[in-house]
Amino acid sequence: MSRKKKIIISVILVMTATVTGFAAWILDGVKAPEVAKEVVVTTKRTGSVVYDGEEITSQNLGRREGIFTILVAGLDKVSQSTDTIMLATFDTNAKKISVLSIPRDTITRVKRSNKKINSAYAAHSGDIFALYDEVESVTGIRPDKYALVRVEGFVKLIDALGGVAVDVPVDMHYSDPEQNLTIDIDKGVQVLDGYDSMGFMRYRKNYALGDIGRIQVQHTFIKALADKLLCAETIPKIPVIMEIVLENVETDLTLGNGIWLGKEFVSMDFESDIRTDTLPGYGEYYKGLSYYFVNEEETLELINEHYSPFEKRIESLNLFKK
Repeated sequence: MSRKKKIIISVILVMTATVTGFAAWILDGVKAPEVAKEVVVTTKRTGSVVYDGEEITSQNLGRREGIFTILVAGLDKVSQSTDTIMLATFDTNAKKISVLSIPRDTITRVKRSNKKINSAYAAHSGDIFALYDEVESVTGIRPDKYALVRVEGFVKLIDALGGVAVDVPVDMHYSDPEQNLTIDIDKGVQVLDGYDSMGFMRYRKNYALGDIGRIQVQHTFIKALADKLLCAETIPKIPVIMEIVLENVETDLTLGNGIWLGKEFVSMDFESDIRTDTLPGYGEYYKGLSYYFVNEEETLELINEHYSPFEKRIESLNLFKK
């Protein structure tokens, strides 16, 4: 055998071993997210959030297998507020995803002048666990994992997908020079690019229900985006999408966790397997600010039926009391 052939064969063998080893490493890491087996519901986990009033009694609720909860929040780069907050429960046994939107103005029982939940992250200098604490206080569920999405990353993702088709329910026209934000979208069915999709998700004027109306529109977009992500034309764009996600999403999910969840995700029927809800409650003014107050009875019924990963029922929430 000539020296040249030996070199070529050696290179091929090294490349094959490298690729095989890399594939084995990836596959070895493809697994479900780790979650706490012993779940104790309490009001203070990190010490970052200071609550008003008495503490809720801790209770060990146990844990059902195959159910994962993920906090998804949209981060505004100017204010550092999280105006979009969603708690997603992924039931891999039933192959269902339930997505609960938490209104940005939801009042929480904390010792700060602005008690809105969208201020939790910024008020604690970018501490995601402070947001965990406040989400837990109004839902009874402390998320297993989180994904913090930067607005610019969302825009890039939609552009990479070639836009998303939605039915815009109202004319959306709004300008805020301080945020460098201009929303100029006409009513009707159309394909929105990244910037307009961001405006579509953030717009909340002209809705009879204010922020609740905005959340209802967001749910429509989420389902349209899910359909877009799973269509055949998206497959060649996966490397670009992954690059955008890695650069613009802060998460404690590993790549292997993402692949494992994605594998479960693609087997779902989006007409019947995705549920969307808004945290039950009502709007009211308190000390000059508009807040969203949680209805405890309705929330517990909804959470225990569709969102809880626990074996036992959640019996109470750590809600703000006037």
